[in-house]
Amino acid sequence: MEPERLCPHCGRKIPWGQVTCPFCPGNGGHFWSLRRDTFLAVVIASLIVLFIFTGFIVRRFHRVERRLAEDWFSRGEPALRAGDARTALVDFRNALAYSRDNAFYQLRLAQALAATGRVEEARTYLMSLRERDSGNGPVNMELARLAAGEHDLPEAVQYYHDAVYSEWSGDPVVQRRAVRLELARFLLDSDQKDAARAELIAVAANLPPDAGLQIQVGSLLTKAGGYDDALRLFRDALATEPYSPPALVGAGECYFYTRQYSTAEAYLDRALLQDPRLSQAAAMRDTARAVLELDPFVRRLGEQERAKRERRAFDLAMTRLEGCAARRGIDLNAAPSDPLQTLYARATALQPSIQQQVFSRDTEWVSNTMDLVFEIEKAASRECGEPKGPDLALLLLERAQEGPRP
Repeated sequence: MEPERLCPHCGRKIPWGQVTCPFCPGNGGHFWSLRRDTFLAVVIASLIVLFIFTGFIVRRFHRVERRLAEDWFSRGEPALRAGDARTALVDFRNALAYSRDNAFYQLRLAQALAATGRVEEARTYLMSLRERDSGNGPVNMELARLAAGEHDLPEAVQYYHDAVYSEWSGDPVVQRRAVRLELARFLLDSDQKDAARAELIAVAANLPPDAGLQIQVGSLLTKAGGYDDALRLFRDALATEPYSPPALVGAGECYFYTRQYSTAEAYLDRALLQDPRLSQAAAMRDTARAVLELDPFVRRLGEQERAKRERRAFDLAMTRLEGCAARRGIDLNAAPSDPLQTLYARATALQPSIQQQVFSRDTEWVSNTMDLVFEIEKAASRECGEPKGPDLALLLLERAQEGPRP
């Protein structure tokens, strides 16, 4: 057997049958080793280049997708603001096709769906967004609006309250104030004045010194019956803008509804000096003035003036009674079988004494006469609707005699 041979150059064992060492450079061995290493290096480098290229292509694809989504979304936004919800709906759907997980796009799509009457689809999107983030202010606000549109009072109030305490981008104080104001309007529309007043008082407690905001909240408080709180806001507004017609009208209304007719007349007069076109303010001012001119119960009123006011109140009531009876086709001279006929019979029996003015010194007689006047005005209001002008003033006088101010 051939003895083992070692290469004198590299010291490696020369395989049997080989004359020269296949591993030595001069014999070609290292050539094959080099080819193998180079091949591996080339493969690895190629993979790296392919990986980088693939990443580039993917990133470019995503950039194209984002750009397409943004383009479609930018078309939908102005369409939705302009009231073209159907066009916006298509645009937002296309935007979501390129950016499926974009929560803001989903919110806008839900708003477009709601605007086109597809309430249940909108609710599905919104509930999905709420499950991902229950403290999302705009999402809770949209859910509240859906419930409000369906007149679901408890659910709407719950979502509005959730929106108040949710997270908002921008200034959260301003956003939460806007939510409470929208809730207050919804409650007023739902005839929930006490609840609306509570929300508005919470808003009023944190208002900045801004006359416009004070007037806005004060006007809502007036509708909710919170006259004292509203009056404070109107007076705060007048402290910075003393000639503001809305603030003057608002203060005048508060005084009017709290039966402080003299002060109401003064504020409404000031408002009309600034803007004579305020027709409702003018009508309220005239009514307040009529109440003051017709009231026979004013202290220190002279006997002649008291008798004059009672006679005028009686004449107004008789005219109202006759007009209401004519409107309903009732013969007041027939045998009494109707409340209006009964009141007319009582009034005609009292009329001679009133014309002679023999009752002005008799306090009880004065009270009885005015009681009859008030009965006539209330009966005519029930039969023929709320009056205007001096007849409304007489009704207000009657209500003032019934009890304390509201």
